[in-house]
Amino acid sequence: MNPTQPDTAKTAGTITVYTTNDDHRAYEVPAEGSDQTVRFSLDGFKARQIHMIGIPSAATITWESKDRVDGKPKWWVTFKTTHSPSSLEKNDIDQYVTRNAKNSFVRTALGILVVDKSENAADRDTLGEIIVKVSAPRREPNATAPVAAPVHGEQP
Repeated sequence: MNPTQPDTAKTAGTITVYTTNDDHRAYEVPAEGSDQTVRFSLDGFKARQIHMIGIPSAATITWESKDRVDGKPKWWVTFKTTHSPSSLEKNDIDQYVTRNAKNSFVRTALGILVVDKSENAADRDTLGEIIVKVSAPRREPNATAPVAAPVHGEQP
């Protein structure tokens, strides 16, 4: 990946994966409210560690293994961000998958909740794809929407 200055209006954060030799790939995450899904393939890259910074709130991030069983990933985990921005400390991918229970917050993170995961533990260096879904923008209340009239005796 060429080092470039990201367009901060279109991107929010970065997910970086590292090999055992500290070779790395960095992927830009769409900005909050962009209503975008991006897929990052790790073909030919043996990612051992991962680091996530500046991830928008209400994003869903799924990690899937390269290895498939009946067309489905051998292992996978899905996170939801609950803080803006959310972050995940640099650590081994297999440890994040194995040591964090479903419906729990990752202790070495800010605002990262494990919402679902496979029964299978992650094997080292087998991350195959990262899928990030950034939510749509919040809708502001419509100023022209009808408002219920107070019933006799109620305060508005």
